[in-house]
Amino acid sequence: MATLTPMPKGSMPPPPPAGGAPAMGRREPEIVVMPEKYYGMALKMEGKTQAELEAMAMKKAAPVPPKAPVPAGPIQRRPIWPFVLLVFVVVLVIAGLFVWFNREALFPQPKPPVTVVETPTPKPAPNAPANLVATVTSGTAPVVSLSWVDGGGEKTGFRIERRDGEGAYLPLTPLPPSATTFLDVTVRTAHIYQYRVFAIGPGGESAASNVATARIEESSPLPAVPTLPPGGLDSDSDGLSDAEEGIFGTDSRVPDSDRDGFLDGNEVFHLYNPAAKAPVRLLDSGLVTAFVSPAGWSLFIPKGWTSTLDSSDGSRATVRTGQGETFRISIQDNPNGASLADWYVAGHAGASASQLREILTKGGLTGLLGPERTDAQFAWDGKVFVLQYDLGTRPFINFRTSYEMMLNSLRLSGVPVVSEEAAPSLDGPGEFLQTTSTATTTTP
Repeated sequence: MATLTPMPKGSMPPPPPAGGAPAMGRREPEIVVMPEKYYGMALKMEGKTQAELEAMAMKKAAPVPPKAPVPAGPIQRRPIWPFVLLVFVVVLVIAGLFVWFNREALFPQPKPPVTVVETPTPKPAPNAPANLVATVTSGTAPVVSLSWVDGGGEKTGFRIERRDGEGAYLPLTPLPPSATTFLDVTVRTAHIYQYRVFAIGPGGESAASNVATARIEESSPLPAVPTLPPGGLDSDSDGLSDAEEGIFGTDSRVPDSDRDGFLDGNEVFHLYNPAAKAPVRLLDSGLVTAFVSPAGWSLFIPKGWTSTLDSSDGSRATVRTGQGETFRISIQDNPNGASLADWYVAGHAGASASQLREILTKGGLTGLLGPERTDAQFAWDGKVFVLQYDLGTRPFINFRTSYEMMLNSLRLSGVPVVSEEAAPSLDGPGEFLQTTSTATTTTP
């Protein structure tokens, strides 16, 4: 067996002979096996020589040289707004939580105002009316005139109560606070009526007045003429029925609607506007219209009424109130030229001159009223002008003052019109129909 002789350290084996053939005469290289005890050391040396290992150990022990400084350049800064936004959100959340938990202290709720309810001092009731007097008067029908004295105190009106015989007291009508009189036209003969008056105010109702008694005997003297139908209800006793108050724009609870010192009915009777303080004529106010006929006559009618000519020459016409009552106008012949009284008696069987009533209108026309006072006659140019008030089936004469207003406004062609200064002195409503006025009237 050949023995490998180790080569000296650092020596290289000789190259093989050219041609790949072993050199002749040379000894074959010997393979030297490393002893097993040196095998671990060889692994640690990792194929490096001792000199290389020592150089590596010295390199590790030497200090690390400092790094070369990096050349200076522009510094890149991060944006700051995200941090600001974050801080703002955090502060907002903290502030919101603080406000929420301290909301009662920071925002105290206002206390509801203390309402002081003042108990009004109760107003006293007005004093009772005094000296109530009932007087039976004889016109074309029995009526009872009431008058009393205002007892004082704050009031809004009066209430009249009446009882028939031993019956219960029943309300008759309310009256305005200025009223001290009333005309009861609904009484009947052979009855005994008792009246009492109460004052009404904000403080309540007064005690009753004294009781006034009106006795209407069966044998009470009555006119020999037929009875004029009683007037329609006149709540404030101003001469205008409640139906007429609406026509002329006045208040049925106030006797002097325009507070000018003249009763409403009195102003209409004298052809003035009852709802205007200044003296305004009815025709100028638009409350009436002039009904003019080609025959030569004219008169005023309330604006809401309708008028028609029943003949082309104007000798016949009709005025309708719209409430069942009608006025008829006609021009009739008087061939013999008789006086009005004789003409009337001749044309109306059973009538006598003593039953007629002579009237003088505000325009200066002289005429006659028939026994029932619902027809008027005027002599005119050899003929007779007739104005007839037809009640139809109505039991009351609701347009009495309107009827008298129409008579006062009547104009007949050819008959001189009396001037304002020379106009006849007329009291007011009821002057023509001979009924008792409910209050003292004054010519405007």
